[in-house]
Amino acid sequence: MRLSRETSEATGRRFPVDLLCRLLLVPRSSFYEYRRQTRQERRERKRPGPKTQADDARLLALIRLVLARSPFHTEGTKKVHVRLRAWFGVRASRHRINRLMRKAGLLSPQRNAADREEKEHDGSLVPKAIDCLWGTDGTQFGLSNGRLLWLFAAIDHFSAEVLGWHIIEVGHGNAFAALEPVKQALRKRRGALTRNAGQGVSVRHDWGPQYRAGAFAKELDFLGLGNSPAFVHEPETNGVIERFFRTLKEECLWIHDFRDAEHARDVVGRWIETYNEEWLIERHGYRSPRAVRRACEAAPAAEVA
Repeated sequence: MRLSRETSEATGRRFPVDLLCRLLLVPRSSFYEYRRQTRQERRERKRPGPKTQADDARLLALIRLVLARSPFHTEGTKKVHVRLRAWFGVRASRHRINRLMRKAGLLSPQRNAADREEKEHDGSLVPKAIDCLWGTDGTQFGLSNGRLLWLFAAIDHFSAEVLGWHIIEVGHGNAFAALEPVKQALRKRRGALTRNAGQGVSVRHDWGPQYRAGAFAKELDFLGLGNSPAFVHEPETNGVIERFFRTLKEECLWIHDFRDAEHARDVVGRWIETYNEEWLIERHGYRSPRAVRRACEAAPAAEVA
């Protein structure tokens, strides 16, 4: 019988693997698996490049600490990657962080982008500057006693900063209630609610009854605000406020038991302030909405200086 021979890396001599395995009562597959693992470990020790700042166990512990310290509950790999560097000075690749979070069950399920239908509006809905396009919409949420409230909000399409919000009982959620966040935004950005105070700003809204009401259109016209309705049956064209409402529900509305409208206003108001100051916007280099606005306002001053 012909015996397989292997070269010993220690002595350089060749020896019969079949015979030795028989004498030691070890299957040949075990020998070859051991040799494969040994070579793999040697390659990893010789891998070029800088050493990692933290091994997998320590990095996972820091990831859990980031998730515990963050004021938000739904942040994924990208924002954990940013906060690890900002809070702990730890640099690790997003692929490595994603691998550890997936293995530890820290990732939420995601939809496959290939399954989404193409829409007529495909493209960017974000303008080139702040205070060009504001999105507004309303959503309902419940109290612990089963009663429902309306929450209306207005958001800047560029910075994603919430400029105004209003909570009211469902029976009073009319066009004037829907206008309240827009008026708050106008007071904050233009200082008054005078005729044509909102020139240069358009308001994006859906086709809900509050926004189709004549009173809503007349008030926009008086204030000089452009009327920019979304595409029919395509809420994505009002996507900035829709995305904010998803975050608001997952991070606040669905995890609190509100006693009454005043309690809801207190909790939601504090959460929106946290959102404006600390929520990270990917398209702006992971800066918060308020930080984006401050940068935009500082830019003209620097140009004048």
